[in-house]
Formats: sequence, C-alpha cells, structure tokens
Amino acid sequence: AEARRALLDAGVVAEVLDGQVYSFRVFTEEFCEMLMKEIHHFYGSKLPARRPNSMNNYGIILNDIGLETLVFALQDAVIQPLAAIFFPEEGGELESHHSFTIRYRGGEDTHLDVHTDDSDITFNVNIFGDYTGAPLVFCGINGEPDHRQFKTAYQHRL
Repeated sequence: AEARRALLDAGVVAEVLDGQVYSFRVFTEEFCEMLMKEIHHFYGSKLPARRPNSMNNYGIILNDIGLETLVFALQDAVIQPLAAIFFPEEGGELESHHSFTIRYRGGEDTHLDVHTDDSDITFNVNIFGDYTGAPLVFCGINGEPDHRQFKTAYQHRL
C-alpha cells in the first residue's frame, strides 16, 4: 500500500477508475516511432498475419513478428512490478502475455461490443500519437450489478 500511495502521490501513476484502472507514461516518443516503423514494415512485407482476437480484424500479434523478447522484457521490468503493487492478487505473478496491436480507421472494425478481457492484467498502450475520439470505455465489473453500466471513458495519449 505504501508503494502504491508513493507512485500516486508523486504523479508517476494516475488513478483513472477507483482501484481498477491506472494511467502512466511508459515509452518515449522515439521508441513509439521505432515500434510503429517495425509494424509498418511488417504490413509492407505482405506476410500473412494471424489476427489478435475475434473482434479485431486489423492488427498483429507482436510475438509473430519477432518482438516476443521485447515484450517479455517489458513485462518483467515494468508491467510485473506495477501489477504486483496495484493488483497484488491478480498481478502477483505474470507468466505469459498475449501482446498485439490493433488498428482503428474509419470503416474498419466499426462495432466493438462491450467485453471482458480474458486476462489477469490488461495493459493498453497508445503508440500512435495523441488523438481525439474513440475513447477506451470502462463499465462495471463482470458479475456485479453494475456490469455493462458506464463508469468512465479514458482518452489515450501517446
């Protein structure tokens, strides 16, 4: 609890939704640009790509394009320590990941329904830049009376 309070008080992490959703800066602009270039290079290669899930038709699984080592390093150095602090029960020991990109454009994946991620911890990162519209919407907890009821909307920033 002390580490959690220290990160919040120092402004390193911001609480978005009552002990459930947090926001913090994780990558530099330069790193985001390099990662986007890798993703664009993969798209330009025309190599086949498995889609990340049943809802998103546009995106790639990072392990499939050679980024598994990078994602595990991110998990070990950043996600695991923060997950253990903010979600001690669910995030105490992260052993795997399903890391992928999604792409949103007009006319693509036009209806993404309310859903619950099949994960202990969900870590969303915007690597594309600041934009407006299409916020990430959070609803009540699955199995609770407020399930599927709007709680807050978060506008991703780079």
